[in-house]
Amino acid sequence: MKKIFTLVFAIALSINISAQCPLAKAVDFTVTDVHGTEMHLFDVLDGGQYVLIDFFYTTCGYCQESIPKIVESYYSFGCNQHDVFYMEISDRDTDAACLTWVNNYGVEYPTISGVAGGSNICNQYQIRAFPTVILITPDHSIVINDLWPIANAQMVINTLENQGVSQHECDDGTVDLGAIDFSVYPNPADDFVKISGENLGIVSVYNVFGQKMDKFEVNNDEYILNTLSYENGVYFVKIGEKAQRFIVKH
Repeated sequence: MKKIFTLVFAIALSINISAQCPLAKAVDFTVTDVHGTEMHLFDVLDGGQYVLIDFFYTTCGYCQESIPKIVESYYSFGCNQHDVFYMEISDRDTDAACLTWVNNYGVEYPTISGVAGGSNICNQYQIRAFPTVILITPDHSIVINDLWPIANAQMVINTLENQGVSQHECDDGTVDLGAIDFSVYPNPADDFVKISGENLGIVSVYNVFGQKMDKFEVNNDEYILNTLSYENGVYFVKIGEKAQRFIVKH
């Protein structure tokens, strides 16, 4: 019995070790997420944010179990607008498979498919088991090599707080997609979108990172927003507490 226990323990230990990212410093990368938005890792870090990366693939059972808890914790830290920036990187999936995953689990932060560079990044970070969740500090140090097991969202919250990450409510860049009483079309857009609704008032436009792109006042029921200068990606039109998502695809 002791030999069996020792063998099981050794196997469990080896799995845990293989799941860890062995690097002490982050490797830079520039990638485009499944919505067409380009992201440069060191730009985010050098801007003063921590970066949490969830390495996964869509048919991984443990990944499916952990993603709702990670998503829940994302909202406790301000939706990528404050101390920490969340993203996920697939080891092997297509854009289409990742888009299905994003829609199924309500992932609002950037998702990089395997074919869009995720496989190469997993190799660079020497990720061999999934999910592997790491945390990178603004000085590019990897301070959490494998956040596991993820029992619940509070476990993620507590771990990040122990690293100096503060909780925040999601603010202006966060959107409530319920009860929308205005429309944004065409969607996807190329050179413009038409915003239509009753007495629009103050209109704000944000990118997927929560950065404000435009703000203007509309004194009627319709506005044509020029999107020629917008990069390909996901954006949000926000009016009051309501918002609508649209995609720019040139």
